[in-house]
Amino acid sequence: MLLWPDHPAFTTPLSSLKGVGPRTWERLAAEGFQLTGDLLGLVPRFYQDRRRPTAVADLAADQEALVEVTVVSARAAWSPRTRRRYLTAQAEDDQGGRLALGWFNFPPYMVKSLARGRRLRLFGRVRVTGRGPEMLHPDIDFLPEAGDGEALDGPGPAPEIRPVYPPVGELPAGLVKKLIDQARPLLAGCPPLFPPEWLAERGLDDPVAALRTLHAPPGGVTGALPRPERTKAFRQLALFELLFWRLLMLRARDAAPPAGPRAHVARGRAAMRAFQRKLPFRLSPEQARVADELAADLAGPRPMSRLLQGEVGGGKTAVAASAMFFAVGRGGQAALMAPTEVLARQHYDFLRPYAEALGHEIVLLTGALPAKDKREARAALAEGRARLAVGSQALLSAATVFENLSLAVVDEQHRFGVRQRLTLRRKSERVDLLALSATPIPRSLALMLYGDLDSSTLHGLLPGRVPAETLIFAAGDRATAYDQFVRLVRAGGQGFLVTPRIAESAAKDRTDAEEGEADDFPSLEEIYETVRQTAGPDLPVARLHGRMPPPEQGRALAEFRDGRRRILVATSIIEVGVDVPTADVILIEGAERFGLAQLHQLRGRVGRGGAGSRCLLLPHRETPAGARRLAALAETHDGRVLSELDLEMRGPGEQLGLRQSGWPAMRYARLPQDLPLLPRAHELAEEIRRAPDLSARLDFRALEDRLADELPD
Repeated sequence: MLLWPDHPAFTTPLSSLKGVGPRTWERLAAEGFQLTGDLLGLVPRFYQDRRRPTAVADLAADQEALVEVTVVSARAAWSPRTRRRYLTAQAEDDQGGRLALGWFNFPPYMVKSLARGRRLRLFGRVRVTGRGPEMLHPDIDFLPEAGDGEALDGPGPAPEIRPVYPPVGELPAGLVKKLIDQARPLLAGCPPLFPPEWLAERGLDDPVAALRTLHAPPGGVTGALPRPERTKAFRQLALFELLFWRLLMLRARDAAPPAGPRAHVARGRAAMRAFQRKLPFRLSPEQARVADELAADLAGPRPMSRLLQGEVGGGKTAVAASAMFFAVGRGGQAALMAPTEVLARQHYDFLRPYAEALGHEIVLLTGALPAKDKREARAALAEGRARLAVGSQALLSAATVFENLSLAVVDEQHRFGVRQRLTLRRKSERVDLLALSATPIPRSLALMLYGDLDSSTLHGLLPGRVPAETLIFAAGDRATAYDQFVRLVRAGGQGFLVTPRIAESAAKDRTDAEEGEADDFPSLEEIYETVRQTAGPDLPVARLHGRMPPPEQGRALAEFRDGRRRILVATSIIEVGVDVPTADVILIEGAERFGLAQLHQLRGRVGRGGAGSRCLLLPHRETPAGARRLAALAETHDGRVLSELDLEMRGPGEQLGLRQSGWPAMRYARLPQDLPLLPRAHELAEEIRRAPDLSARLDFRALEDRLADELPD
């Protein structure tokens, strides 16, 4: 995610390159490669050293080497065994060392090209047999003969350091390199992004120059070649990538509506207090403190942009609802967006009694609603009859229009991104924004993800809540774990049984943790049947997963919540927000396949009613990384400590689901390894932001457009 100049080096359609026919174009476009800039952003896998030829006598087995030889003989033949033609040749270097060559697939002109006396430069992997060294299918350059001008295919290139690229989808690496070789010369005429004197004062290379070097490293390197990601050019690109992301954060913050006096603040405070009096409990001191912080923001002249973090079970929902009724009380509308249908319905069920008791209409708006219900909900919002809305990403749709949206609440903010925040904020002229997260985030990462937001934290659990006791079973000891799980449920409570998979063999169900493992994990349906048999008829069992139609999901959760079902077998769909106060035990199958932050969230589903609770962890296999995660979970309930460990072990993409909407596609910055670059990136971003001449050089609208997600209808 880098910002490049509006120049042919980055804007030329790949369809205009030699060798890109309709089929190749379709394959490139399917992988997100449409312009030369997309292709030039590709990072080489490694560099090949083709600078110094090696004498044939010095070649070693399995070595990649460059040799310069002369053809002694060549012969094409037919193999009855493979039923294919093959080409063999003998060549020797200036010291008389003999090298055997072979090709199994070759164009017809190759036989003529390998005429006796033809000089070749070859690069390939060496095999050593009883007859000496050989190369199969080496890269071949035809060198010019003395006095004959050009060789058959033109003069061979000078020895070089050659980048090797990964394949793109079904397109082989060799074709990718040929296309990049065509696009790369365009960089020579591309203007720099920043003034050279500004860069020199800060010891920086321009991003365009760094990209040029990444694809064509200078030949002056001595010794072993570094990997591309260890080069200075790559590190500079990583810094600029973080810099541009920080500038986007600052732009999002600066894009907030202008400050100005607030209307009907007293009515808003009165409505918030009226809601709090309706609650069947008193807000804890922590909840009251943060609710007052939000009220101060909502009464102040500057629009609110705030992130509210808190432990699982820390009481964020009641605090967010207080802010929503504040907004409604002063004449506005409030909307709460959740990442799943299940969580959206739960929030709706929580808020609806209070909204009705206080005389406000509330609507539910999700993608799974019947078209008629969606039309009615949207009409109520557009006409101003509905003052509160709860929904999924359907709230972001252009079809969803508010009469006067005053407050937007985004629950489980890590499932969304900057683009979604901006989309909600643009639903009305002046919108306050509150983002909620139960996933504790290391401060360094929070600065990157939520740099456009202020921050509040609810410390600790609600009074009366006791952390769940965490027990770890031996890998695969399902019988013991299931027996204890059922015994605890039978003692009078309810229990979740969580599995990481829905199906037993579908590749799309495999998690990153499962890559390379034997596909023998039981399906959700198998686990459901096993639990039913173990529990017996007196403990009714329900199941819940994301492929069920939303009405069935809602029915299963409702039956579990009201006690008609004592056990709920589910995927991690229950990870966020599901609140069943009578659930006091959770068994997590394949626990080593989840990250620490996710395990911490799942454990937070039990013990919400104040009674003692247990979290049973059943790994499917013993792995060192999995054992470390489970031991850490058993040792602490401090979400911030666990988040730091999770960042260290898994990286932010896994920890926070950052591959989902809104997170930038970083090609160069590697997290968490590159978090130390953030302070420098932030310092440079502030400097650019304060310098109109520098900011004017950057087309941020183009970068924002690249972050745009496909929004639901």
